[in-house]
Amino acid sequence: MTSTDHPSGLPPTEGDIQAYADGTLTPERAAALRDYLGKHPAEARRVAFYDRLNAQIQATFQTTDEPAHGHLGGSRRLRRRPHPAGRGRRTLIALVTLALLLIAVSGWLAATQVSAQALDNAAVMALAEATARPFSSASPTRADPAAPDLGAIGLRLVEQRVLRLGPLQRADELVYLNGDQQPVVVLSAMAPFARDEPQWAARRIGELRLLTWTAQRQRFVVAGNARTHGLMRAADVMTAR
Repeated sequence: MTSTDHPSGLPPTEGDIQAYADGTLTPERAAALRDYLGKHPAEARRVAFYDRLNAQIQATFQTTDEPAHGHLGGSRRLRRRPHPAGRGRRTLIALVTLALLLIAVSGWLAATQVSAQALDNAAVMALAEATARPFSSASPTRADPAAPDLGAIGLRLVEQRVLRLGPLQRADELVYLNGDQQPVVVLSAMAPFARDEPQWAARRIGELRLLTWTAQRQRFVVAGNARTHGLMRAADVMTAR
């Protein structure tokens, strides 16, 4: 049985997940992992995938034909048809290769996912920076065509950039100004394992308001002062796209 010194309060490692799928994880760690998966549906789906893959690999071993035994005429050996074990091994190798590829891809996607809390924190900091500095009256000369056009509700795009939140985590930042020159910050980041929540939800942090939602494997945050004109209308326009 696999033993691990991995602290129970931390997220499971890839080794924990594979050992759990193989049934070789210690009972204590398995119980901690089940508790973690109950709180993280996306991770639970990934472990379920490993379970299915493990069953496929075991089935490959079990369906491999065994060599025929016996004699013909007392001394002559029964002539056997070509053994399909080679085909079974090739199938197994292909499954394992696919599994390793999927593990690598899912691990990379998990590493790029920005948590809701991290994106909220980045939005608060980006709004503080936008409030503290003046902007040119001209719009960016190289605006991203994918940037939401909020001109119809009185918001003008004045800045866009990419924020680095971690080694593999990035967020796109857009800064708009309303007619009163008050900033509205829009942040978006990859969230490949997050559940879609297309209707925005509001949260107050002192004088600030954050409007958040998740759609098409991305998290979004619209941040501004609670009294900023156009703040909630910006979220309405973006969630209706």
